[in-house]
Amino acid sequence: MNGILKPLVHALERGQNLVQATILTHQGSTPRSAGSRMLLEADDRGGARILAGTVGGGVVEAQVIGLGAQVLADGQRRVEDFDLTNELAAGSDMICGGRLRVFLERLAPDDLPLFRELAHALARGGRRLRLTPLGGGPSALLNPAGADQDDGLAAAALAAAQRASAPVVLKHQGQAYALEPLAAPPQLLIFGAGHVSRPTAQMAALCGFAVTVIDDRPEFANAERFPWAETMVRPSLDDCFDGLPQGPEVSVVIVTRGHMFDAQVLAQALRTPSGYIGMIGSLRKRKAVYERLREEGFSDADLARVHCPIGLAIGAETPEEIAVSINAELIAHRAGLGSGGNGGAG
Repeated sequence: MNGILKPLVHALERGQNLVQATILTHQGSTPRSAGSRMLLEADDRGGARILAGTVGGGVVEAQVIGLGAQVLADGQRRVEDFDLTNELAAGSDMICGGRLRVFLERLAPDDLPLFRELAHALARGGRRLRLTPLGGGPSALLNPAGADQDDGLAAAALAAAQRASAPVVLKHQGQAYALEPLAAPPQLLIFGAGHVSRPTAQMAALCGFAVTVIDDRPEFANAERFPWAETMVRPSLDDCFDGLPQGPEVSVVIVTRGHMFDAQVLAQALRTPSGYIGMIGSLRKRKAVYERLREEGFSDADLARVHCPIGLAIGAETPEEIAVSINAELIAHRAGLGSGGNGGAG
């Protein structure tokens, strides 16, 4: 949702009707997974064209675009199943072999207040649940932190959302709903604005992270060098986490200009609940930094949280290759896949 929300709001502000196509469920090997979205607008031939997002390309996406034109015309919500194990895949050069279910709905300017509220909530790091009756009727936006537990539908939505991070079909009292858990993009804090930081920030932004780059040098940490990220200049790297997001959903990448600064930032990172902490450096550097931190009172359990050398071991040498290695590890962590912190970028 984060990738299409801004163009969605802008289009509704212009008075356009749109179609949102959302993959509700997928099984087996499919081009995109549940939660992938595509936004369609009317073309000048009475059909539909992509405004933002994708549901995987190929023949499935082409058919969804065709169905989107029908939804634009009649306003009827649709749920369509695609079987990529049969001739649909065989005739399209697709190597996938799974099934997916796509929900298509028309969005109108009347829906603008709901999506503005959603955009505001996500911009502040909040979470929301969007409930849309598949058979028709208005959508509702629930705040998980303040939903009425006595409301049967809200309680059922909260219970279902706790078991799933992607959209699901919720059935309640004979009605079927598309339930979409929506959250702000995961935060990535990159400390250091040097030659490795630039491609790392760019790739991370492309991979759906909300990136902030922090440094004490304004000539390095600025919007011209980092158009894909927020930049923050600190007078020094003392107390460098002040005012920054903290929590298990936050990832920290430490690529400053020297061992002393890396150790300084790492000590502060270990006092936060950040879910991922990675530091660039060789095994020799790691040993020196860890010895210093042990002298400051950090335990082996604390240091075990750190991915150092950072990134997956792919033989990376250039800044761009190191950025690939770092982002691969970040993606693995985000997906809940374990990855060792010994053998990446030194």
